[in-house]
Amino acid sequence: MNRLRRAWPPGVRLQLLCWYTIIFAGVLLLAGAISYRYFETALENGVDTSLRIQEQQIAAEVMPGRDTITIHDAIGILSGLDNDHDHSSSSGRVDIDYGALVRLLDAHGTVLRQTPASEDLRVPPESITQPLQGHSWEGTLTTTNGLEVRLYSKAMMVQGKVFAVVQVGQSLSNVHHVLQRLILILLAVGGLALILCALSSYWLTGRAFSPIQRLIQTARRIKEGDLRQRVSIPPARDEIRFLAVTLNEMLDSLDQMVSRQRRFVADASHELRTPVAVIRNKTSIALLHPQTIEDYMVILQDVNTETERLGHLLSDLLALSRGDEGRAKFEQEPVRLDLLARATVTQAEWIAEERAIHLSIQAEQPVTIIGDEARFIQVVMNLLDNALYYTRSGGSVQVVVEATQHSARLSVHDTGIGIAAEHLPHIFERFYRADPARDQSSGRSNSGLGLAIVDWIVRIHNGTIAVESTPGKGSCFTLTFPLAPTEAC
Repeated sequence: MNRLRRAWPPGVRLQLLCWYTIIFAGVLLLAGAISYRYFETALENGVDTSLRIQEQQIAAEVMPGRDTITIHDAIGILSGLDNDHDHSSSSGRVDIDYGALVRLLDAHGTVLRQTPASEDLRVPPESITQPLQGHSWEGTLTTTNGLEVRLYSKAMMVQGKVFAVVQVGQSLSNVHHVLQRLILILLAVGGLALILCALSSYWLTGRAFSPIQRLIQTARRIKEGDLRQRVSIPPARDEIRFLAVTLNEMLDSLDQMVSRQRRFVADASHELRTPVAVIRNKTSIALLHPQTIEDYMVILQDVNTETERLGHLLSDLLALSRGDEGRAKFEQEPVRLDLLARATVTQAEWIAEERAIHLSIQAEQPVTIIGDEARFIQVVMNLLDNALYYTRSGGSVQVVVEATQHSARLSVHDTGIGIAAEHLPHIFERFYRADPARDQSSGRSNSGLGLAIVDWIVRIHNGTIAVESTPGKGSCFTLTFPLAPTEAC
């Protein structure tokens, strides 16, 4: 079977057809068995009822005498009885299927009279002893030629004493014949029903899979590159509808991802091209015309600046790429966020002094979180870098670290130029620049990756980031992280 499946694997439609047919065949088999058993019992009960009625009729015709048993036979039911056994045997056998099966025995179990057809019965002793004890008996016997006969035996009593036993029987050949015909009818009807079931299930599965065929056709068009195509959603609220909705949601995500990827590649190419072009222009000028040592030093300093910028850009791109692939490794250790923030602010103080910005920190209590300390430093440095460069001279930047009952919070407040409301939803996108004037006002060339890296690191550490900003008044970036368990502290 496994070899056949490998050589010719059946499709879903054929598998459903086979399963439907097998299940329906099992149901038909069970129903047929129940029907057969019901009819068999009903026919046997009918035979037993007929035998009891016949026994009552015979009992009404048999009367006890002083030393003999008198048979009136007013209705002719006992006309086949004969006490001359030799005569009945010489006169020839009677067909047991049509002849009467009646035996009359005395109180000692001796056969007084019997019909010719009953001579072939193999009567068990209990069919005589139980009636003599006052209990009727019924059962199925087998004749000498292998036929089955249903036999009913009952004692006749006068004044509480048994004076005779009557045994009546009936051949079960007609019952067996009816049951055989019933089997043939059940097989014929069941076979026809199975064929109709197979055909109807094949047709119904085709109808059921028609929406899937439409999904396949749409998927093929999408495969050709048209990500704007969407699967039609059927009206019925079934699994096909849920599949179509899920595929459309997946296509939306895929379209957005591809769009972001294309924009990312285009922006990365643009950002990489700028420092490369600057380095090429500087070196070309130096090679075309002889320069003084001071001029060469200026050119080398400019080349070094652009090289550092290019190196930072490549590092950020590599970090985001590893994050997208899930290959970035993060340490999981207790980190004192308050101490980390103080150390980072201390490192950034010279930038604040250079730009005449008041930089302060408020961290009054120990705050411990779990994560990668180097990544947390990168987050705080990026936020401080943005805050300092977008804050004019004379402004202020404040870092606040505090803890609530279940979370740690780090906020960076600045009095910078702020961010317009329409740009807030996009500031964490890669290479997104809220306003070119922001870079011009700060005198800084921004790659647009700093906040994207902050958002990535915060999400990796199960944190959240929120932004509040008013143009011309400043911004506030608030990070929230889960507190470290007590035992980790």
